[in-house]
Amino acid sequence: MARAKSIEKPQALPNVRERLLDAAEALFAEHGFHGAPMREITALAETRLANINDQFGSKEVFFQEVIARRAPLINADRLAMLEAVRASRSKAAQIRSVVEAFSQPLLVRSLESEGWRNYLRLLAQLTNSRSVVLLLIAEHFSPMATMFSEKIGQILPHLSPRQQMNAYQLMVSSAMAVFSDNRRIDLMSGGAESSSDFASHHEDMVKFVTGGILKLAEPCAAAQLEHCKV
Repeated sequence: MARAKSIEKPQALPNVRERLLDAAEALFAEHGFHGAPMREITALAETRLANINDQFGSKEVFFQEVIARRAPLINADRLAMLEAVRASRSKAAQIRSVVEAFSQPLLVRSLESEGWRNYLRLLAQLTNSRSVVLLLIAEHFSPMATMFSEKIGQILPHLSPRQQMNAYQLMVSSAMAVFSDNRRIDLMSGGAESSSDFASHHEDMVKFVTGGILKLAEPCAAAQLEHCKV
């Protein structure tokens, strides 16, 4: 008697909430918070427009949930690396470790999935924005910003509070530029380089930011203005 052929069941789609978050992540990264229509998000998620209200209630809450889904994972990665910075090493080595603690988790996560790359593109888009949506996500990143800024100040105590904060902000801007995948370097190089080559750009960024932060801590030259504090 012939054996009945096994019938493979179609793979189940992720649940509606996850599909909506994935779709929103991709479209917010591409078009921004204001430029991503809800109908396009639900079309990409293969679900009804009403499900956004059912699951999240508003576009603002929806956006917060997109950020909140991955932010704790990045923060945990960063905190583990920041706590591993050894005071016994040279100041230059410590600052490099701080820069890596901020950016290396992004590089590692970018290798995991297209979803992570979309998420990083979205964060890069927000980095230098004045959009009010930043107020919606500040709670996820502000505590970590304080920790990194203070760590830089501990390593380089001659920095003023302003310089500590600027060191952090410039590190953020440089690091997120690596993951923006904005294709500028593709155009500049005539296609010889790719903005999606995160690993190569990341190493350049780490060296650049480390050197810049260390330069901030150098004593002011006599010709510089009195307001330069180190």
